[in-house]
Amino acid sequence: MSDIFYQYKILENPIELIVKPMNSEIEFLGNILNFYEDEKNEKLSIKVTAKVRDINTILPKHFQNTSEYLDLILLVKSVKSIFRKCYIFEKDKNIYKTVLTLNKKDWRNDVELSALLTLKKDIKEHQGYASSKGAQLGWSSSYKIYFDKPEEKSGGASMDLKWESFSGPKLFWLNDHYSKDVYTLDITKGNKMPKIYLNSDIDPHLKSLIEEKSTRSTNITSSRDLMFQTISNSIFTQLLTDSLIEFNNHLKDDPDTNKDVAIESAWEELAEWKKQMIENYSHKILPGSRKKDSLENLKELIHDDKDAISEISKKILNIAQNSSEYSTQKVFTEHAKLLLRKDKRI
Repeated sequence: MSDIFYQYKILENPIELIVKPMNSEIEFLGNILNFYEDEKNEKLSIKVTAKVRDINTILPKHFQNTSEYLDLILLVKSVKSIFRKCYIFEKDKNIYKTVLTLNKKDWRNDVELSALLTLKKDIKEHQGYASSKGAQLGWSSSYKIYFDKPEEKSGGASMDLKWESFSGPKLFWLNDHYSKDVYTLDITKGNKMPKIYLNSDIDPHLKSLIEEKSTRSTNITSSRDLMFQTISNSIFTQLLTDSLIEFNNHLKDDPDTNKDVAIESAWEELAEWKKQMIENYSHKILPGSRKKDSLENLKELIHDDKDAISEISKKILNIAQNSSEYSTQKVFTEHAKLLLRKDKRI
């Protein structure tokens, strides 16, 4: 039975990928290897093994020779390197394996390794099953090898995004009524950055879609991007709204104080990430102001007009739709075009 994101059957469980350096002195920490710290070795030889559970279930019953119809591929990619490579695993019973060597002189920044199960040739169409060569039928989590020390991000702190059970003790406030939700935002007290949690208990198909790394334009990646855009819009809206409301509340605490003193005092009460949110998007809240003046104009507006927050709140969702790298209109339109093109071909 196919699921809501795919028109054909895919693996129920992620591919189990194990990446192990052949030099016993080199070790991954979780799924990360900081190879730039190794000054002795210029080459990294790696043994990669993978296990695919219930592989026969993704092909029609009379296509039982999986080696004839399926390829398990190891993808090796890096945005800033001159090389992009893929390796086809060799099958040994129910274990797949391959060996590769990476040279420091060939790779830059981080290199990502992941496994992808694909249909290696076209087959006769059967309802509920993939039939086109190259169809993606399963994938693994990824490993990262850093050949250069990661650059420090500018623009302030970033939010953590973690997988966590919504029915577990860490997020206990979600247990009773929200344990089936997909994501949540924890706005912690004090100056700590908020944390985004994805529910580790969600359906494995949905989790695989969220973790999909491909940059190719397909129904899968388009659905993933659409989902990310929706999540980021709602999180952005909550963060900016919370920041503005707190600033407004601090202003109300000292109604009789000198205006400039009250504004400065209320501003200093905010956590740094809240200051950054308001400052970064003040010119979009007040598009009529010059960018360099928009923050101070916004502070004064909230101080002077008791209805300012209410009026600004009407626009925050629209500001969110235009504040990511790609506007919501663009992401939604590209998804619609992709679906309609496919529908016309059918």
